[in-house]
Amino acid sequence: MALHVIASFAARPESFKQVRELLISLIEPIRQDPGCIQCDLVTSADRPLELLFVEQWRGAPELERHLADPGIASVVQQAAPMLARPFSLERFTPVG
Repeated sequence: MALHVIASFAARPESFKQVRELLISLIEPIRQDPGCIQCDLVTSADRPLELLFVEQWRGAPELERHLADPGIASVVQQAAPMLARPFSLERFTPVG
């Protein structure tokens, strides 16, 4: 069953451009992952310093493998001190 994911990164105002560039660098590698169905990086219309990855994965095992990838972990660690709060990740399953 497909799994939908929203990963939220709320940047500090002075770090927004750096955080955005770090996250942009992940888009193509994530899209190339065979378990990834969709990956988009968007910004919140209501909270302009918040960047969101909106992703769809083939299933939980594919997502877990992705999250364990050292390249992903490295970027999250690099971004952490530039965030207003720790990043969050929510998983969703289709209802209908």
